[in-house]
Amino acid sequence: MTKVHHTIYKPRYEAYILDHVTDYNGDELPTKEAKVERLFERIESECGWNVERIGKQAAVAEWLSGLALNIDCYYCDIVEMAVRFGSIDPNPTEKMFDKVCDNYWKFMANVILGMEVKS
Repeated sequence: MTKVHHTIYKPRYEAYILDHVTDYNGDELPTKEAKVERLFERIESECGWNVERIGKQAAVAEWLSGLALNIDCYYCDIVEMAVRFGSIDPNPTEKMFDKVCDNYWKFMANVILGMEVKS
């Protein structure tokens, strides 16, 4: 797969993240909306205190980097996913490999914050 527009790869990341959101017992939630609601409940409960201190995006990135969700965390897996989802071209340079890995948690936090329902 070659690199595609963010409007194509972003929903792939959203779906990937939501596939790793479960209820309190670790069971599957029935809808996307229920998963998003549960995700933001967890964020508020587990790192809401940190938002005022360092900002929402940084707090969520830090929360994710502590493996709050069971998402890819190894560099090779992160880059492989980026290629698979089309956010980078296959066979990335070492510079691109490093950039993807260095920005992974912030990127995933931005994807999550983009799902937040504004009331």
